[in-house]
Amino acid sequence: MNTEINKKIWVDKIIDNLNVGKRSKKTIENYLSAIKRFLNYYDETTDISLFDESDIIEYIKNEFINKNMAANTYNMNICAIKLLYIVCFNITFNDRLLPRAKTTKRMPTTIEKKKFLEIINGEDRLKYKCWLLLGYCSGLRIDEVSKIKIQDINSVHHKLKVLGKRNKERYTILPDITIKFLRLYYKEVGMTKKKGYLFEGLSKKEHCSSNAIGNYFCLLKRKYNLDDNICFHSLRHSFATNFIKSGGDLFVLKSMLGHASISTTSIYVHIATNFNNLIGDNHD
Repeated sequence: MNTEINKKIWVDKIIDNLNVGKRSKKTIENYLSAIKRFLNYYDETTDISLFDESDIIEYIKNEFINKNMAANTYNMNICAIKLLYIVCFNITFNDRLLPRAKTTKRMPTTIEKKKFLEIINGEDRLKYKCWLLLGYCSGLRIDEVSKIKIQDINSVHHKLKVLGKRNKERYTILPDITIKFLRLYYKEVGMTKKKGYLFEGLSKKEHCSSNAIGNYFCLLKRKYNLDDNICFHSLRHSFATNFIKSGGDLFVLKSMLGHASISTTSIYVHIATNFNNLIGDNHD
């Protein structure tokens, strides 16, 4: 059978598997990108169905380790390749022979309130203001901002229903400042429908892409000369840190952020703690 036809069959099987598993659009895109990269690495004379762990390691060394790729990138590609072999060839690789890389757990990056106010006050477009406020004041992920539906906004009770990772629904806070600009944006675009996405994409049946929000934030980083480690997700980190600084309950924060474990949320306690006010041993 033609190699290109084989590749299409394999890719289609992976897509079906990921869709059945209700994986997110972003996860599907990442897995397909990794698998296509792996398939295109070899010429049509190579029978990849005969590969073992050593062959995969050789590919990973050439494409990732020798190029000093990040551990997370390496791990994602390993997972994608393992899925390819399980789904298409019924082959399960030995995890000890094909291990995941240990990743470094870094402290989340945040944006100071003064800097955020400078950014939000300097932004003219209402849509962009809303994106920034939803991240900084409600703790939304970039993908969650793009998928907000009009009927999920409850301005009376100051809460917003969010569709998070793995399609888990939760509620988070919706402050007055965010409600104000959401209303202004709603009026500006002339929305009359009760349902549908707040931030529409090219088709009115679709939401805007998270890439559009990310690209906008990249321009913002250059404009305000923000640190390289800061990204849109830093707005969510800032929300969580400010909530803890204000005396907010850790379990309430866990619920608003949509974390599965309290240990994930507790990292913000370390960032929010004011060490100037801590009492320790007197070493004078």
